[in-house]
Amino acid sequence: MDESSTDINDTAELVLFIRGVDENFDINEELACMRSLKGTTKGCDIFREFQEELLTLKVPITNICNITTDGAPNMTGKKSGFLGLFNQNYPGNNVVFLHCVIHQDALCKSALNMKPVLDAVVKLVNTIRPRGLTHRQFRDFLQSVQSEYSDVLYYTKVRWLSAGCVFERVWQLKDDIVSFFHEKQCSAECEMLEDTEWLSDFAFFTDILCHMNNLNVKMQGKNQFIDDIWAHLKAFKLKLNLF
Repeated sequence: MDESSTDINDTAELVLFIRGVDENFDINEELACMRSLKGTTKGCDIFREFQEELLTLKVPITNICNITTDGAPNMTGKKSGFLGLFNQNYPGNNVVFLHCVIHQDALCKSALNMKPVLDAVVKLVNTIRPRGLTHRQFRDFLQSVQSEYSDVLYYTKVRWLSAGCVFERVWQLKDDIVSFFHEKQCSAECEMLEDTEWLSDFAFFTDILCHMNNLNVKMQGKNQFIDDIWAHLKAFKLKLNLF
């Protein structure tokens, strides 16, 4: 269950997925609902929408054995959060609450001083993409030099691992980007791509984020048990010694 995303109207959306295992240990996963939170996104708002959806789906509370949420206080708060309200309204339940393990991996971002490099890359992309004329000229330039890629990618803060895709594309196009801005006599826009020290940091973060992206995709695969996810994590830790 997740409520961290908003739509184009800045309306928070509560997304509820159902995952079950039958007697043959076949896993069934599907989207149960997406409910709009028009006002606040407090624990009581989320819990109310959750209860209404249970009634709609006709799912008895006794059929629920585990609830996985993100780590926001409105979800995990023991008094006024969703977790607290659930336990208050259903005392004696045997439901196990888990924090989403995918989002816990984002903690590694806090240990890396990536912000200066990320800001520079995002600024570079925003110099190219939002400006219609510059964007068209850049795409035409890539086509004229027969580049493998036709454009740079936008970065979104909604899921920080998307930075890996942006970093990888800019890294692969760095020489073409430098040539493009030199041709336009705007070399100041890409001066960091000619800075050896900055490029070293950029290369390091690009490599790390690409590996994290690969891990993220594996962990989000369907029909996985916890031992599958643990195997992916353990293999990744072993691979770190080889990277």
